[in-house]
Order: sequence, then structure tokens, then C-alpha cells
Amino acid sequence: MTKATIISVAKALVVNEKNQALILTVGEYKSHPEKSFKPDLPGGLVDPGESEHEAVIREIKEEAGIEIDSSRIQLAYTETEYVEKGHKSITKLFYLAFLDHTPDVRISWEHASYEWVPLAGLTQSTEFRPFYKNAINYCADHELIP
Repeated sequence: MTKATIISVAKALVVNEKNQALILTVGEYKSHPEKSFKPDLPGGLVDPGESEHEAVIREIKEEAGIEIDSSRIQLAYTETEYVEKGHKSITKLFYLAFLDHTPDVRISWEHASYEWVPLAGLTQSTEFRPFYKNAINYCADHELIP
């Protein structure tokens, strides 16, 4: 029996002072076309030797050009999923980052666009991936986001 690969992915809901969340739109995604031009959150794979907290901060800077102070971001939700194809165990971590301003956003090559969306409408979005929906609903239900 082959040992499963363990992967961690760290994503963040970045919230500005107006209670709006930064939503990115994925560009064309050739290896996973079903993800192309869908809503996304900043974040990604945790590199070897990197903590999940460090990874999400790095990914926010890489994908949105926003520097986040480590004290402004905290873990709010997690899920672990086993994927038969590829024999992988994927831990998904969802962070909340609350800012006291609306920073300039400079998206990376991975994304086609971005927008600041009111938090109130996030739980109704049908286009989010299941993990994002679960995490956002959990945060709303437990009053972690306004």
C-alpha cells in the first residue's frame, strides 16, 4: 500500500473597513477548466518548511499585491478531504484578515479580475467552491464575520 500524499492549502477572506470581501476571479485554468472564470479567494498551497499562516500571508501578497501584518489574520475554519485520484489527503485552511482600509490590489497572472463584495451577500453566492461556501457559512453562522 502506497502512503498518501499530504497537502495543505491556505485561503483567506480579506475584509476591508467597509465590510467588503476581496473576491478574485480565476483566469483560464487549463488543468482544471471547471475552475476557469469562477470566484476565488487569495491563497494556495503551503510550501515545504512553511507554516500555513506564513503561506496565506505570502499568497495574499503574490495574488493580490496586499501585505498583511501577521497579527491581522487568523485561522477560522478547516476541512480535510481525501482525494482518491492522486491518493492525496488535503487539509484546507480558511483564514480571516480584517483590514482598517481598502488597499490597492494588484492581481497576479492567475486571476482575470477582482472586486470588493459586501459580506452580506457572500452566503448567497452559488458560484463558490464547496469549501468556500462551507467556510463562509460557518463564519457567518458563528458571527466571525459581520
